[in-house]
Amino acid sequence: MAFARFFVSVWVYDDGEKTREDTVARFSVGDIENVLFEAYPATDALPQDRFGLLVGDRTAIVSRIAIALDQTVPMVEGAAAAGCNLLVAHHPGFFLKPESFLEAPSAATADGAVVYKAAQKGVALLTMHTNLDCAPSAAEMLLAPVGLAFEAPLKPNGAGSLGQIARPVGREYVELGALAAAYQQEFGHVAKVWGDPGKPLFSVAACSGGAGEVVPEVVAASVDCFVTGELRHHEALYLADENIALIELGHDISELPYRFELRKVLVAAGFPPGDIIVLEPSATWWQVGVDAETAAGAAKDSRARRGNDRHEGMAGLDDTRGNAAGFDNRETRAGEPYKEIPL
Repeated sequence: MAFARFFVSVWVYDDGEKTREDTVARFSVGDIENVLFEAYPATDALPQDRFGLLVGDRTAIVSRIAIALDQTVPMVEGAAAAGCNLLVAHHPGFFLKPESFLEAPSAATADGAVVYKAAQKGVALLTMHTNLDCAPSAAEMLLAPVGLAFEAPLKPNGAGSLGQIARPVGREYVELGALAAAYQQEFGHVAKVWGDPGKPLFSVAACSGGAGEVVPEVVAASVDCFVTGELRHHEALYLADENIALIELGHDISELPYRFELRKVLVAAGFPPGDIIVLEPSATWWQVGVDAETAAGAAKDSRARRGNDRHEGMAGLDDTRGNAAGFDNRETRAGEPYKEIPL
């Protein structure tokens, strides 16, 4: 799919004097949607999914882009405070057609609250959901950081797959306890582990988010372990009955790396890196027995480190314009500040 960005001439100043004329690319909201659909085709989305441009004007010129996991009222406010008029996310601001569009803290109070806030703040909402889940470029996201290598698709879909089958790199197997520890180290959190810590894992299936729909494929693949964001209780029991270990990272933890995948695509298309910010979640969970502040800090450090490791040379996320807008000091209802991630 082609996109039609255009260029404008601007003067570059040095100590108040014009020094040279430069050419800067300008993208419309529709251009950004096309760029992302080239990377994550709409035809790869699962049936009845909600994706693409949900709110906004395709002809509007994009000033800055905020990238987040979710499109919530706090995320829209954060994007606007940082001077962004486009919020790109993995999860859409709504799945079912809203019944009303009212001012509210969240969609729990008014199902169209996110749409209302986006329109009020002039922030377009663009989502890459299951078409991103199935993208070949995202296949290593849950694998490479912990020493696993892609071997085969779990549930082929379009050009890619919903989930992957992998094996340990450089060794015959890895024990469940060691793999869980590696995920804790690399992703900052592990919500649950099911199985004997000493269980040898010769093959592993992985799928981000809530992956209950691929449980039959996991069983059919006869893998030793399944790594995902979350499963329902009885889905986890089904795997236990099949002697398949389970590592649940947490839905959000398993998909936060998508933000860096989206950023990489936009930078490669020519959007100015300094005008793209990656947003931290407005709220997250913690575990009893683990100091909440320490756990949150470790998770943020891990996410920022992985962002740096994958996309070297993409400085500019800790842009002072976001701070000048008061973005870093805003508080959520849970009391946690939401911030840009400095890469």
